[in-house]
Amino acid sequence: MLFIKFSQNIFNAYEFTFMKWMLFLIVAISTCFPSQEIVIKIAILDSAIPSFTSPPEMMEILDGYKWRCNKTYKFEADWITDFEITAGKLKKYDVVVIPGIGKEFWRINKNLSLWKKELRSFVANGGGYFGVCGGANIASLGLLPPSQRGWKHWTMWEWFMNEAAIGIVPVYSYQDMADPFASSLIWKNPFRIGFSAYVWYNLSINGTGICQYCKINNSHPIFKGYESNKRLMRWVAGPALIPVGNVSILTWFPDENISGKNGNKSTSIHAWRFSLHPKEPFDFWDMENRLIETHLAGKPAGVACKYGKGRVIIFGHHPEHPVWKGEEIYEVDNKFNHLFGLGLFRWRDRKFLPSSYNWWIVRRCVAWVAGINEKELPPIE
Repeated sequence: MLFIKFSQNIFNAYEFTFMKWMLFLIVAISTCFPSQEIVIKIAILDSAIPSFTSPPEMMEILDGYKWRCNKTYKFEADWITDFEITAGKLKKYDVVVIPGIGKEFWRINKNLSLWKKELRSFVANGGGYFGVCGGANIASLGLLPPSQRGWKHWTMWEWFMNEAAIGIVPVYSYQDMADPFASSLIWKNPFRIGFSAYVWYNLSINGTGICQYCKINNSHPIFKGYESNKRLMRWVAGPALIPVGNVSILTWFPDENISGKNGNKSTSIHAWRFSLHPKEPFDFWDMENRLIETHLAGKPAGVACKYGKGRVIIFGHHPEHPVWKGEEIYEVDNKFNHLFGLGLFRWRDRKFLPSSYNWWIVRRCVAWVAGINEKELPPIE
């Protein structure tokens, strides 16, 4: 009996020592061979023309960002040009991001069809696509015809935007685009500028567009777990997205129009007519009596879908841009109106939120289109 007890003690001591050594080995191995990061390679379309700060913001938000759920993930982002897309360079990446830039004028040359083919092929074969504003237009089926937006003719801008669409998302873009000079001098109708006035009438990053509370879809993985049913986002005259096929709507424009007879009083603006006054050499703009009408209330502003083996998310808004609260527009009608300087509309009583306010939306969108499981997406912040 004594021998049995002695043997059992030896066995227990051996077992304890063995467990200690196993624990030591596990710690040593995990130290020498840390868990491998899963790297998501992102191509961000570069801007050949100034377009506020959207492309640099995308790079700041994405490149080098890490998060951990059950695994460690990391974004690595590079710039890519239109010519590199045409040359087939997208094959090196998991996701392409097209920010708030269109550059549609370039896309009328002979490379247009090949450029479109490369983007479609990339997504169809499993790549991810994330686009905002101009990047949403490019992914769409094109612009809704002018007659369905209250106009008689396409403008030059709209024609190019429509031609550049690659058709990977079954939506039509509801967007007006006309510059203020052509609206006055060619169309003889300053109201033809439509809601693109919110870009042209104030061309600074801190002045252009407005911020609005958008209704969101909490059942989709991007917003699943977010505790509110709305989110403050920056709109810079981007499109509403009219579905004609199978998409998941992520966000909607507010039920009240941005501007117009029945629009939001704090964000409504008038059309301005370009005209020269010989006696006042610095007076170029006359404010009309009627308000711009936006017609966006309640329309979808962000959608997600699949195209072939790939995933796509597009927004008419700019989740990468800084936002503010408490906004109120006021218009300046004097003898020294400078369209590209101070702006024809300005702001009162704005309170800026941290610039990173909506960055988590961008990161979750890019991770989702990269094919990451919804339980492994970057955290909601």
